[in-house]
Amino acid sequence: MIGSHSYCTQEMVNLMITGRARSNVFDGTHNMDGTILHGIEKRSHVGFLSLFEHYRYIEVGSHLKSSECPIWVICSESHYSVLFSLDKAQVVSSGNASFDLYYYDELANQQEQIKLSIEFHKTPAKREELEPPINDCIRTKWGPNAWVDWNGVDPIL
Repeated sequence: MIGSHSYCTQEMVNLMITGRARSNVFDGTHNMDGTILHGIEKRSHVGFLSLFEHYRYIEVGSHLKSSECPIWVICSESHYSVLFSLDKAQVVSSGNASFDLYYYDELANQQEQIKLSIEFHKTPAKREELEPPINDCIRTKWGPNAWVDWNGVDPIL
């Protein structure tokens, strides 16, 4: 379950998150011309979001996007990080105009707390010239109208 260059494979990530070493992150099973591909069977305690979904390479299913706890492992670029909320009720309520998420990235040698404020607008978020990849990961769950405010902290690019 360790891939080339000693990288963690999706099977290893799924094993840690769901208890099953599955190659896919979609919900349930897919039949591809008689070959059954297994995805995630049920909602997990911890979720998963991926920049690869933003690029339309994969589809992360609702079992991982809508985890039981407001914690998501993030696959962005070449490593993993974590995004979480201290208030589950705020994150799952569709009536909220905004909520906060906390982001931690060990590879970035993060020394300070990063609190991201997510606000919903009637128009899609404006793309910055150097858009942090985590913003696109967030939008795979909360949609294109999710505006991400880094609250004065330099975004991790």
